[in-house]
Formats: sequence, C-alpha cells, structure tokens
Amino acid sequence: MMTTLRNILLSLLLATFLSGVVAQETITIDECQRLAVAQSSANVQKELNEQLLKVKLNDVSSHYYPSLQIDGAIGYLSQMTELPSIIAEDYGLQPARHDLYNVSLNLQQVVFDGLQATYGRKREHLLNKNEINKLDISISKIKENVINIYLNLLIIDKQINILSNVENTFQEQSDQLKALLKAGVVYANSIAQLDLEGLKIQQQKDELQATRESLLASLSILTGKDLTSVTLLTPDLPNVEDNTQSSRYEFAIFENEKANLEYQRKMHISKSLPKITFLAVGGYGRPTYNLLATKADWFYAVGFKFVVPLIDWAKTKGVSDIIDLQTSILESQQADFTKANQIAIQEKLNEVKRIERLLVLDEQIIQKYQEIKETANTQLLNGTITVIDFIKQQNDELQAIIGKEVHNIQLLKAKYELLALKGKL
Repeated sequence: MMTTLRNILLSLLLATFLSGVVAQETITIDECQRLAVAQSSANVQKELNEQLLKVKLNDVSSHYYPSLQIDGAIGYLSQMTELPSIIAEDYGLQPARHDLYNVSLNLQQVVFDGLQATYGRKREHLLNKNEINKLDISISKIKENVINIYLNLLIIDKQINILSNVENTFQEQSDQLKALLKAGVVYANSIAQLDLEGLKIQQQKDELQATRESLLASLSILTGKDLTSVTLLTPDLPNVEDNTQSSRYEFAIFENEKANLEYQRKMHISKSLPKITFLAVGGYGRPTYNLLATKADWFYAVGFKFVVPLIDWAKTKGVSDIIDLQTSILESQQADFTKANQIAIQEKLNEVKRIERLLVLDEQIIQKYQEIKETANTQLLNGTITVIDFIKQQNDELQAIIGKEVHNIQLLKAKYELLALKGKL
C-alpha cells in the first residue's frame, strides 16, 4: 500500500515537473526563421531546379548522341544509267531495271557543332543560378516577415508587462487609501479614481492580448509550430557594419543576366562556324552504289560531312546590336537599383543612430521619473497631492518606460532591416 502511494506521489511530481518544463519552453528569432524557411517550398524548389538543370544540360548536348535509324524505299525510276549498245553487247551487260527497293541502317555522329553545346551548357548554368537567386530572395522575404512579427510580439509583451506593473502600483495605492478611508483621512472618490485607472489599464492589456494572439497565430502558421505556450527570447543586437556596401542577390542576378546575353551573342556567332558529322550507311537493295548492277546486293558508305555556313553579316550585326542595347538597359537598371539600395541603407543607418540617441535620453528621463515617483507615493498618502496628480505622474512614467522598450525593439528591427538591405539575413 505504501509502495503504491509512493509511486503515485512520484508520478504526480514528475508530471508537475514535466508540465513546468513544457510551460517554460523558449524559442529564438533565429529558430523561428529556420522553421519558417523549412516550412516553405523554397528548398524543395531548389532541389527541383538542380534536377531540372541536369535535364536541360543533357538536352542541350543531346545532338552529340549518335543518331541511328532505318531507312527504306520502294519506287520506279523513269530513267536509268545506260551504256552504248555496242559496249553493253561486248561485255554482256543487261539493261538496268527501272524498279528500285532498298533498306538501310544510317548512323550519324556529330563531331563538331560550332561550340553550340558548350555555350548552351554555360548559359543553362547561368539561368539556373538566377532561379536559385530568385528563390533566395523569396527566402529572405520569409525571414523578414518572421522578424517583423516576432519583434512586434516582443513589443506587445513588454507593454503588457509594464502595464501590469503599473496596475499593481495602482492596486497597492488603492489598498493603502482604503485603510485611510476607514480612518476618515481621505475621500472615497480618490479610491474610485485609482480603481478607474486600473480598469483602463486592464482594457489596454486586453486589446494588446488580442493583437498578440493574432500575431502569434500568424507566426505559428509560418513556422509550422504551436507557439501558444512558448516564450519568445529577446535577441541580441546584430552586428552591422557602418557602410553602404551590399551583397543582395539582385546584384548577382544582374551580372548573370549580362553574362547570359554574352553567351547568346556567342551562340549566334557559332552558327557561322563549320559543322562536322560522321556518317555511316549500310544496307541491301537495288540499285546499289554500282548503278550498272541489275541484281540486289549489299552496299555501305562511311565518311564525314562538312557544313560551312555562309555568314549573314547583316543578321549577325543586327543580333549583336540588339544584345548591346539589352546589356545597356540592364546596366541602367543595375545602376538604379544600386543607387536606391545605397540610399535605403544610408537612411536605415541614420535611423539606427537616431534611435540610439533616443535610448540615451530615455534612460535619463526614466531615472528622473523614478525620483519623482518616490516622493509622489508619500505625498499621496499625506494628502499633499491629489489622486489625479498621482495618476498623471504614473501615466507619464508609464509612457516613458513604454517608449524606452519600444525604442529598444525599434533598434533591433532597424538593425535587422539593415541586414536585409545589405543581403546579410
């Protein structure tokens, strides 16, 4: 009996401990980003793009694989090769027959294609890199979305905690005034005013809690994890260099696009290069390559086929001019993007410095309010100041504390946005 009771108590203690562990589960902003990226289809698309690249590379070079086919023909020829009758009679040659039939096996092997496959493969690699870069941009946007929601949740949590502390202060003062009310030292309306402020604070907390639940639901969907009972940890300030240098994926896309145009130019020029193909034909039929033979027989031929295109200079120049114009357009777009990116980075750097200055002032302001608060608590109990004066002082301090916490999160947000602008997320 005692053993059973002991086991039950141990089980209850273990359950209590485990529930406490679950309730104290925490998560970081980096973990949320990793979960959100894992939940998205971007990584799957990357793998599919790698498979697609292999297929395209194989397709670009497919003409280098041997071509083997069976050919056949049945027909009637209106004219045949004829020798003078005297020669034909002397050698006993029979007149050639006008009907024909043959079946043959034809083999073709490209030996040199004018570098079409070489340039085509390099171009496909560039196009694939651009697709990967575009997926990386979408991943960065997912991270930015997670960071924005996460930091907004931190601001709300800070606000709720601060409001709870002020609510407790009002409650403590109300309890002390109720004791003085019984002694006839204060009026009941003073207590009512404090209770009213407490209700207003509770109303603000309820509104913030509703917003928090909505944001938390969004973050849970993004990460694929139930974050209802998870504590969000405040991240350290990321280290960001104080310059306008950027390594965003868009810059790589611009460079790849320009290189792609150059390969298009080379592929067009390569069309004017010689093409060499190995040929082999073997078959049975009539007539054979011996046009004077009258019987069906085996035949074969092997050799190389050369094709040397005559260059269409007008078309080549036109294509080159088009590519030059497209390259100029890309360079203009790249310059505009670079300029806009540098302006955005500089503005964000200025914002970071502005918030850092505000935080220094926030510390000084809160310190002054705390000094005033110590005096105000005593003055309220002594009747030197009214409840309205006390509430105003508390509200002013509350706004100062909330302002500091908001500025802290704004600094975090500005630095993360700076990382995004620099392509460092």
